[in-house]
Amino acid sequence: VSGQQKGKSDQQQVKQSPQSLTVQEGGISVLDCVYENSLFDYFRWYQQFPGKGQTLLVAISSVRIKEEFGRFTVFFNKSAKHISLLITDSQPGDSATYFCAARAQCSPGTCSLNSNLQLRPQPSLLQALD
Repeated sequence: VSGQQKGKSDQQQVKQSPQSLTVQEGGISVLDCVYENSLFDYFRWYQQFPGKGQTLLVAISSVRIKEEFGRFTVFFNKSAKHISLLITDSQPGDSATYFCAARAQCSPGTCSLNSNLQLRPQPSLLQALD
């Protein structure tokens, strides 16, 4: 699994699993992220291919419980402090490293995409087999 964790306190606040996942083509992939800070209310999942930068897949705020973008769906459970990324019909082209990020919004109704507070745990590596 590639990628580095930030400071120790960050690691304790956002945890991602599994670290590695292999699924058959056409299968369903589920990646999970849990957090400790109840102030976090904005979450993003990123995809990164080897040698490339991170690409935002989907974002969700705490006022929603589900957000879809094509084959990618994010489910948010505020009481469990849990965010899941579900990939349906997994394809070999989905093989990449996935990151979840969590942060608190700047103020109600507004947020900066370049916030100083953005916690990323150890990423998950997904490999979809032909």
